[in-house]
Amino acid sequence: MIERVTGWELTKKDATDDRLGIMLQVLGADDSNRIAFQQNMGQHLIHAYSLPTDIARYDTTSFSVHHGPAGTEDLLRFGHSKDHRPDLLQFKQGLGTLDPAGIPLWSETLPGNTADDTLYVTAWRELAKTIGHVKFVYVADCKAAALSTRATIDREGGSYLFPLPMTGETPDKLRRLALNPSQKPRPIRIEKLDKGELKEMQIGQGFSILETLSAQTEDGHTHSWKEQWFVVQSHTYANTQKKACLSRLEKAEAELERLKPGKNESAEQFRQRAEKILQHRKCKDLIHLDLQETITLKEKYLGRGRPKADSPRTSVEIREISFQFHRNKAAIEETLALAGWRIYVSNAAPNVMTLDHSIRYYREEWLVERGFHRFKQGSLPTLPLYIRLPERIKGLMLLLTLALQAITLIEFVARGNLAAGQNKTISGLVPGNPKMKTSRPTTERLLAPFEGLHLLIEQTPQRIRLSLVEDLNPLLTTILALLDLSPKIYDLSATLPKFNDSS
Repeated sequence: MIERVTGWELTKKDATDDRLGIMLQVLGADDSNRIAFQQNMGQHLIHAYSLPTDIARYDTTSFSVHHGPAGTEDLLRFGHSKDHRPDLLQFKQGLGTLDPAGIPLWSETLPGNTADDTLYVTAWRELAKTIGHVKFVYVADCKAAALSTRATIDREGGSYLFPLPMTGETPDKLRRLALNPSQKPRPIRIEKLDKGELKEMQIGQGFSILETLSAQTEDGHTHSWKEQWFVVQSHTYANTQKKACLSRLEKAEAELERLKPGKNESAEQFRQRAEKILQHRKCKDLIHLDLQETITLKEKYLGRGRPKADSPRTSVEIREISFQFHRNKAAIEETLALAGWRIYVSNAAPNVMTLDHSIRYYREEWLVERGFHRFKQGSLPTLPLYIRLPERIKGLMLLLTLALQAITLIEFVARGNLAAGQNKTISGLVPGNPKMKTSRPTTERLLAPFEGLHLLIEQTPQRIRLSLVEDLNPLLTTILALLDLSPKIYDLSATLPKFNDSS
């Protein structure tokens, strides 16, 4: 296939591990070439497939490897592990995608100790270059909500939607806004597919306020801008947090019931042990500890045997600790009332970014995570990783990003054609349940039925003849039609020149 497309002459030696390693090294050696290639490739995809450019996303993940220690300038470093393996070296991968299919336009491979905060502006600028304008909404997680990041994007004409991190002053602001709202929260509704029918469902409530901010951009300029704050409560998230809170309370109370003072343990030492339980269960303000210590003096005779009236004696302190605890009802009620509330910020105009839009856009953040899942446990596994040269790792991730583009484009085309056609669903893709219908088939499900096809290769001294053993069944022809492909691509009646023995 490569020979027919490129005109290159390939031999068996070109498929050895060494040659493939060299190919990866060439792909990852020059950062500027890799950036330019991604921009050109992304621009062609947007033009060829008429991709919508309204929403773009960016996120990062880490890949932990079992390599030995490397040099201080190596790509593999120790850092905050999203795989919960701080004992392993890792590298980080950033991914910028386009909605609605999560098609990647920008990827970057970074050292494992890189802080995420500094990456969001760079990724936004690269996405803007590829898309060709800055009039898209840039969606990312709470680490992108640094004031300097928001000020820089607004100053350069972009729009963003970020959740505020629950650190610093944000929890106090959220408590004030959620418990004493300046306006009555209104229901938030989205359209959701339920048993094949599109229904409008209420998923939460919230309201918006307008704030004026001023901060320094990344290049040191002071910038002022207006920002919408969406104060939102998700019903599902609220129920999850309430159940988790009550579960933590029950577990903390059970552990406190079993807590007994040790011999010669002071009240302060016992209190520290009890507070450690509350800290671990995140119930420090939800359970009140009542601790009292009583000290009595008791005479103790010295020496062995039966004591006499004139036997030496000493006074010994006897400590008795009485311990009780009870729930802080006011604090628990406030915690349950705040369950599910978050603050999202956007500099987009109110007529562009509404309350419903903010929730709908952020709920699709899994699109980036889905690409990472395919890299880690899905159809494009990066691990286990046996290469260690930084250039080769970068080349491998670029190659996998190209494969991810192909996978997401297949889904984009198939789902678009299903939505535009008379039959809005397709069946026969789920093993064991051939009648199950779906309007959102995955690429893996679409390609799986083609695995059973067999290719017949007939060799003659001068030619090789290829032919397909089976006929394409209706499901396969339906899938090809969804992908705008003709069944004639499986017409392999043409003959090819036979490779000579030296090749």
